[in-house]
Amino acid sequence: MNRILLPALVSLLAMGCGKAAVRTQALAPEKPAPVVTEQKETVAKAEPEAAEEEQAPVEGRREVGDYVVYRFSGSFQKAPVTLTERVVGRDKNSLLIDFLLEEGKEKSELRVRLSDTAETRGEVLSVQRIEKGKLVAAGVDEYEALMGKTMVVADENEEALGSEHVVAVMGNDMLPAKRTSFRVKIGEKKATLTTVVSDKFPWGDLSGEIAAEDGSVIYRAEVLNVGHVVESKTGKEPQVARSDYEDE
Repeated sequence: MNRILLPALVSLLAMGCGKAAVRTQALAPEKPAPVVTEQKETVAKAEPEAAEEEQAPVEGRREVGDYVVYRFSGSFQKAPVTLTERVVGRDKNSLLIDFLLEEGKEKSELRVRLSDTAETRGEVLSVQRIEKGKLVAAGVDEYEALMGKTMVVADENEEALGSEHVVAVMGNDMLPAKRTSFRVKIGEKKATLTTVVSDKFPWGDLSGEIAAEDGSVIYRAEVLNVGHVVESKTGKEPQVARSDYEDE
Protein backbone atom coordinates (compact mmCIF):
# COMPACT_ATOMS: atom_id res chain seq x y z
CA MET A 1 0.00 0.00 0.00
CA ASN A 2 1.16 3.55 -0.60
CA ARG A 3 2.72 5.54 2.19
CA ILE A 4 0.40 7.34 4.55
CA LEU A 5 1.13 11.03 4.97
CA LEU A 6 -2.29 12.34 5.75
CA PRO A 7 -3.00 15.41 7.90
CA ALA A 8 -6.13 14.57 9.91
CA LEU A 9 -8.75 17.31 10.08
CA VAL A 10 -9.81 18.44 13.53
CA SER A 11 -11.64 21.47 14.84
CA LEU A 12 -8.88 23.98 15.61
CA LEU A 13 -8.80 27.64 16.50
CA ALA A 14 -7.06 29.91 14.03
CA MET A 15 -3.56 30.74 15.28
CA GLY A 16 -2.52 34.22 14.21
CA CYS A 17 -2.75 36.38 11.11
CA GLY A 18 -2.48 34.61 7.80
CA LYS A 19 -3.08 31.17 9.28
CA ALA A 20 -6.21 29.08 8.86
CA ALA A 21 -7.48 26.28 11.06
CA VAL A 22 -9.06 23.27 9.41
CA ARG A 23 -12.23 21.34 10.15
CA THR A 24 -14.90 19.48 8.19
CA GLN A 25 -18.65 19.74 8.03
CA ALA A 26 -21.46 18.07 6.11
CA LEU A 27 -21.73 18.83 2.42
CA ALA A 28 -25.51 18.47 2.82
CA PRO A 29 -26.06 19.94 6.33
CA GLU A 30 -29.84 19.71 6.14
CA LYS A 31 -29.57 15.90 6.36
CA PRO A 32 -28.94 14.07 9.66
CA ALA A 33 -25.24 13.31 10.04
CA PRO A 34 -23.23 11.27 12.55
CA VAL A 35 -20.59 13.11 14.58
CA VAL A 36 -17.08 11.64 14.58
CA THR A 37 -16.01 12.74 18.03
CA GLU A 38 -12.36 11.65 17.72
CA GLN A 39 -11.83 14.09 14.85
CA LYS A 40 -14.62 16.50 15.81
CA GLU A 41 -16.06 16.19 12.33
CA THR A 42 -19.66 16.21 11.16
CA VAL A 43 -20.19 14.49 7.83
CA ALA A 44 -23.08 13.37 5.66
CA LYS A 45 -23.60 11.87 2.23
CA ALA A 46 -24.16 14.43 -0.50
CA GLU A 47 -26.43 14.21 -3.50
CA PRO A 48 -24.38 12.37 -6.19
CA GLU A 49 -24.92 15.03 -8.87
CA ALA A 50 -23.84 17.89 -6.61
CA ALA A 51 -20.87 15.90 -5.35
CA GLU A 52 -19.59 15.26 -8.86
CA GLU A 53 -19.78 18.95 -9.71
CA GLU A 54 -17.90 19.94 -6.54
CA GLN A 55 -15.23 17.27 -7.10
CA ALA A 56 -14.22 18.47 -10.58
CA PRO A 57 -10.39 18.40 -10.75
CA VAL A 58 -8.64 21.74 -10.30
CA GLU A 59 -5.02 22.75 -10.63
CA GLY A 60 -3.46 23.83 -7.33
CA ARG A 61 -0.36 26.02 -7.28
CA ARG A 62 1.88 26.77 -4.33
CA GLU A 63 3.66 30.11 -4.30
CA VAL A 64 6.65 31.49 -2.39
CA GLY A 65 5.54 32.14 1.20
CA ASP A 66 2.89 29.41 1.26
CA TYR A 67 3.30 27.02 4.20
CA VAL A 68 1.64 24.21 6.08
CA VAL A 69 2.30 22.76 9.55
CA TYR A 70 1.42 19.15 10.36
CA ARG A 71 1.38 17.33 13.70
CA PHE A 72 1.85 13.55 13.71
CA SER A 73 0.91 11.45 16.72
CA GLY A 74 -0.27 7.99 17.76
CA SER A 75 1.24 4.81 19.10
CA PHE A 76 3.50 4.43 16.04
CA GLN A 77 6.08 6.57 17.85
CA LYS A 78 6.91 7.65 21.40
CA ALA A 79 5.93 11.32 21.14
CA PRO A 80 4.24 13.63 18.62
CA VAL A 81 6.35 15.36 15.98
CA THR A 82 5.62 18.43 13.86
CA LEU A 83 6.58 19.08 10.26
CA THR A 84 6.60 22.54 8.71
CA GLU A 85 6.79 22.88 4.93
CA ARG A 86 7.32 26.33 3.42
CA VAL A 87 7.82 27.33 -0.21
CA VAL A 88 10.96 29.50 -0.42
CA GLY A 89 11.41 29.52 -4.18
CA ARG A 90 9.88 28.38 -7.42
CA ASP A 91 10.35 28.48 -11.16
CA LYS A 92 8.28 27.23 -14.07
CA ASN A 93 9.08 23.57 -13.46
CA SER A 94 9.99 23.18 -9.78
CA LEU A 95 9.39 24.21 -6.17
CA LEU A 96 12.02 24.89 -3.50
CA ILE A 97 10.63 23.89 -0.10
CA ASP A 98 12.11 24.09 3.40
CA PHE A 99 11.20 21.12 5.61
CA LEU A 100 11.53 21.49 9.39
CA LEU A 101 10.91 18.37 11.49
CA GLU A 102 10.65 18.94 15.25
CA GLU A 103 10.95 15.98 17.63
CA GLY A 104 10.81 17.48 21.09
CA LYS A 105 13.96 19.59 21.35
CA GLU A 106 15.57 18.01 18.29
CA LYS A 107 15.20 19.68 14.89
CA SER A 108 16.07 18.49 11.40
CA GLU A 109 16.01 20.93 8.48
CA LEU A 110 16.24 20.26 4.77
CA ARG A 111 15.84 22.36 1.65
CA VAL A 112 14.40 20.23 -1.15
CA ARG A 113 13.75 21.02 -4.79
CA LEU A 114 10.71 19.13 -6.11
CA SER A 115 9.43 18.85 -9.65
CA ASP A 116 6.19 20.75 -10.26
CA THR A 117 5.51 19.58 -13.81
CA ALA A 118 2.41 17.52 -14.55
CA GLU A 119 4.43 14.46 -15.58
CA THR A 120 6.81 14.29 -12.60
CA ARG A 121 5.18 16.42 -9.88
CA GLY A 122 6.66 15.66 -6.46
CA GLU A 123 9.83 14.01 -7.78
CA VAL A 124 12.90 14.97 -5.73
CA LEU A 125 15.41 16.92 -7.82
CA SER A 126 17.91 17.95 -5.13
CA VAL A 127 18.37 17.94 -1.35
CA GLN A 128 20.40 20.22 0.92
CA ARG A 129 20.74 20.06 4.68
CA ILE A 130 20.42 23.31 6.63
CA GLU A 131 23.00 23.53 9.41
CA LYS A 132 23.30 26.72 11.46
CA GLY A 133 21.87 28.75 8.61
CA LYS A 134 24.18 27.26 5.98
CA LEU A 135 23.32 24.90 3.13
CA VAL A 136 25.18 21.57 2.96
CA ALA A 137 24.86 19.08 0.11
CA ALA A 138 22.76 16.04 1.06
CA GLY A 139 21.17 13.02 -0.59
CA VAL A 140 17.64 11.89 -1.29
CA ASP A 141 18.08 9.27 1.45
CA GLU A 142 18.14 12.05 4.08
CA TYR A 143 14.85 13.42 2.77
CA GLU A 144 13.32 9.94 2.79
CA ALA A 145 14.54 9.35 6.35
CA LEU A 146 13.03 12.64 7.53
CA MET A 147 9.68 11.94 5.89
CA GLY A 148 9.76 8.37 7.19
CA LYS A 149 9.35 9.72 10.71
CA THR A 150 5.92 11.08 9.72
CA MET A 151 4.57 7.94 8.02
CA VAL A 152 2.96 4.61 8.73
CA VAL A 153 2.58 2.01 5.98
CA ALA A 154 -0.30 -0.45 6.24
CA ASP A 155 0.85 -4.04 5.66
CA GLU A 156 -2.41 -5.03 4.00
CA ASN A 157 -5.44 -3.22 2.60
CA GLU A 158 -8.27 -5.72 3.12
CA GLU A 159 -11.25 -3.77 1.75
CA ALA A 160 -12.83 -0.37 1.19
CA LEU A 161 -15.59 0.28 3.73
CA GLY A 162 -17.25 3.21 1.96
CA SER A 163 -16.90 6.87 1.14
CA GLU A 164 -18.85 10.11 1.52
CA HIS A 165 -18.53 13.71 0.39
CA VAL A 166 -17.62 16.35 2.98
CA VAL A 167 -16.51 19.96 3.09
CA ALA A 168 -13.18 20.97 4.60
CA VAL A 169 -13.44 24.43 6.17
CA MET A 170 -10.13 26.30 6.18
CA GLY A 171 -10.62 29.81 7.50
CA ASN A 172 -13.12 31.35 5.08
CA ASP A 173 -12.48 28.73 2.39
CA MET A 174 -14.72 25.70 1.93
CA LEU A 175 -13.07 22.85 0.04
CA PRO A 176 -15.17 20.01 -1.43
CA ALA A 177 -13.59 16.74 -0.34
CA LYS A 178 -14.17 13.01 -0.19
CA ARG A 179 -13.73 10.86 2.91
CA THR A 180 -13.03 7.14 2.48
CA SER A 181 -12.52 4.35 5.02
CA PHE A 182 -10.57 1.13 4.56
CA ARG A 183 -10.09 -2.04 6.60
CA VAL A 184 -6.33 -2.56 6.92
CA LYS A 185 -3.79 -4.56 8.89
CA ILE A 186 -0.78 -3.14 10.70
CA GLY A 187 1.29 -6.20 11.45
CA GLU A 188 -1.25 -8.64 12.89
CA LYS A 189 -3.49 -5.87 14.20
CA LYS A 190 -6.72 -5.06 12.35
CA ALA A 191 -7.48 -1.37 12.01
CA THR A 192 -9.51 1.22 10.10
CA LEU A 193 -7.78 3.75 7.88
CA THR A 194 -9.73 6.95 7.15
CA THR A 195 -8.62 9.44 4.50
CA VAL A 196 -9.96 12.80 3.33
CA VAL A 197 -8.85 14.12 -0.07
CA SER A 198 -9.58 17.27 -2.05
CA ASP A 199 -8.35 18.35 -5.48
CA LYS A 200 -8.27 21.91 -4.19
CA PHE A 201 -5.70 21.34 -1.42
CA PRO A 202 -2.25 21.69 -3.03
CA TRP A 203 -0.27 20.15 -0.15
CA GLY A 204 -1.69 16.64 -0.61
CA ASP A 205 -4.33 14.60 1.20
CA LEU A 206 -6.31 16.55 3.77
CA SER A 207 -6.81 13.93 6.44
CA GLY A 208 -5.81 10.54 7.72
CA GLU A 209 -6.08 8.34 10.77
CA ILE A 210 -5.46 4.69 11.57
CA ALA A 211 -7.47 3.40 14.53
CA ALA A 212 -7.29 -0.10 16.01
CA GLU A 213 -10.40 -2.16 16.75
CA ASP A 214 -10.19 -1.21 20.44
CA GLY A 215 -10.37 2.48 19.50
CA SER A 216 -6.71 3.26 20.16
CA VAL A 217 -5.03 5.56 17.64
CA ILE A 218 -2.09 4.03 15.82
CA TYR A 219 -1.51 7.03 13.57
CA ARG A 220 -2.99 10.50 13.29
CA ALA A 221 -1.84 13.61 11.43
CA GLU A 222 -3.31 17.05 12.01
CA VAL A 223 -3.11 20.28 10.06
CA LEU A 224 -2.12 22.88 12.64
CA ASN A 225 -1.59 25.85 10.32
CA VAL A 226 -1.81 26.59 6.63
CA GLY A 227 -1.36 29.98 5.04
CA HIS A 228 1.02 32.47 3.45
CA VAL A 229 3.79 34.52 5.03
CA VAL A 230 6.35 36.70 3.28
CA GLU A 231 9.58 37.03 5.27
CA SER A 232 12.19 39.71 4.62
CA LYS A 233 15.57 38.34 3.59
CA THR A 234 18.73 39.44 5.39
CA GLY A 235 22.22 38.52 4.26
CA LYS A 236 23.05 35.43 2.22
CA GLU A 237 21.87 32.83 4.68
CA PRO A 238 18.84 30.70 3.69
CA GLN A 239 15.41 31.62 5.00
CA VAL A 240 14.51 28.52 7.00
CA ALA A 241 10.95 27.39 7.66
CA ARG A 242 9.82 27.81 11.27
CA SER A 243 6.95 26.05 13.01
CA ASP A 244 4.46 28.10 15.02
CA TYR A 245 3.41 25.03 17.01
CA GLU A 246 4.57 24.40 20.56
CA ASP A 247 3.55 21.54 22.84
CA GLU A 248 1.68 22.62 25.91
